[in-house]
Amino acid sequence: MIRRRSFLSLGAIGVLAGCGAPSPGPAASVGTLQDDWHGTYLEGGGAPLPDLTLTDQAGQPFNLATDPTTKAVALFFGYTNCPDVCPGIMADMATAKRRLPPDLVDDISLILVTTDPARDTPEVLRDYLARIDDAFIGLTGDLEAIKPAALSLGIDIAQGTQLPSGGYEVDHGTYVLGFGEPRTMQVIWNATSAGDMKDDFERLIAS
Repeated sequence: MIRRRSFLSLGAIGVLAGCGAPSPGPAASVGTLQDDWHGTYLEGGGAPLPDLTLTDQAGQPFNLATDPTTKAVALFFGYTNCPDVCPGIMADMATAKRRLPPDLVDDISLILVTTDPARDTPEVLRDYLARIDDAFIGLTGDLEAIKPAALSLGIDIAQGTQLPSGGYEVDHGTYVLGFGEPRTMQVIWNATSAGDMKDDFERLIAS
């Protein structure tokens, strides 16, 4: 089962995951413009996109911090064998992007970083994302490198839980993280509809 994390608030929102996770970079307070956003807006920005090079679904290196060329990035940590939560969240992300005005649709990158790289090879990611939306960038690599990068953004990735069938599930935070051109976290989405996310994508692109 995937645990849905709650915010830890110590006078300022800055942490997404539980389990004693540290704040992702400088504390970011809920912004005065929060009412304009459907997600949680972080005034002043949160943690930056990690300087981490992984492998995309084409087998090419991709650095999270430097390779996105769009005005905005929507980042999600999940995995292809996730039974229910991940596909729904990613479908909403893809739908939100497709609903953008034509002149904005190419201004945001949708990125999936796997929490299960042992099974999520580039080929597996390519086939999986083609069924959801091939606009996604899928990234895999060393789990021991992915976990601290995720934690720096407040996303906790736990050890896989064995299932009676012989397989396993990976417990992880299920927030979608939004980054503008400064490449610092600006908005966090939790159980946000595709329509509301589309509105926030427009705001993020314009920020």
